[in-house]
Amino acid sequence: MLDIRSENIKVETAVLVLNWQGEKLIRDCLDALRDQDYQDFLTVVADNASTDASVEIIRSDYPDVLLYDFKENYGFARGNNEAMELLFQRYPNIKYIVLLNNDTKVEKQWLTELVSLAESDPKAGSIASQLLCWDGEHEPAFIDSAGDMFFKHGVAGKRGYGQPRDTYKDDTGVFGACAGAALYRVQALRETGLFDPDFFAYNEDVDLAFRLRLRGWGCHFAHKAAVWHRVGFSTTKYSDRALYWAKRNSLWVVWKDFPTPLLWRYGIGIFLYAFLSDLLWTFRGRLRPIWQGRRDAFKAKARLNAQRKEIQANCAVSVDELKNLMILKTPWMESILRNLKDPRAK
Repeated sequence: MLDIRSENIKVETAVLVLNWQGEKLIRDCLDALRDQDYQDFLTVVADNASTDASVEIIRSDYPDVLLYDFKENYGFARGNNEAMELLFQRYPNIKYIVLLNNDTKVEKQWLTELVSLAESDPKAGSIASQLLCWDGEHEPAFIDSAGDMFFKHGVAGKRGYGQPRDTYKDDTGVFGACAGAALYRVQALRETGLFDPDFFAYNEDVDLAFRLRLRGWGCHFAHKAAVWHRVGFSTTKYSDRALYWAKRNSLWVVWKDFPTPLLWRYGIGIFLYAFLSDLLWTFRGRLRPIWQGRRDAFKAKARLNAQRKEIQANCAVSVDELKNLMILKTPWMESILRNLKDPRAK
């Protein structure tokens, strides 16, 4: 691991950990990064105005880590953006940015697998890790995400969720990468843009994955790049804010990124899926975050229309190519019920 105390270090790869209230997590995360087989990288922590002792832990125990100590909580999207922009300014020749949640512990060969796969395909804009559900103590029992899928009814999903770790053994192409543990090619980010900061949290990586795909960048799944993930540590399960962000942001993805021919083709299905999902959540007594999320999605129509115009004008793939990347046959009710189990589902 590169040491920021060394003079004239040249950085091509940086691992960026966004931290918020990570006092109980950050040591597992940073110790695992120190133990990587691949050592030619810089570790960066961007702190979103934590009020616990995590920043003090980083300063005292990890002096080789570059720390950006933000004075307010920017959320996931803007927090990562702010840190990436600072890195681009400081290290203009940087080639790869690898995002990593603070509630993770990576396996020893994780970064080697990500970088080697990126090097093997110059058109890969991102590389997805294999995230494994972890409780912080026991070995992970099943997959959290083996890359992101995207369905024709307008929502993304975690590929392989709940399946055994060894389900996927090939470094195959996937629609996009979960930003909780993903490599991004800086050239692709410069061309496509970073996260939409208005998302704050949830589905910001789906939006970015969609925009990368529209620009012609691919995404691979690195099946040996394993990451143990304490799912949902920073956001309470079933929380109103998680449900609000999920409902608002999923509409924003469709509004911004779906090419018009696909909106015409799948629009009824998108509407029906959203309606049925919202109806079931309403029956569970969660009308307020549902209503607020959908309302605020439409309140942003002027901004979204301007973004859509620019995104679609720069589309470099055909509608058929994009359609072939989507899952066109999926059991709706199974998807809705999975969403009801966890409102943070993509």
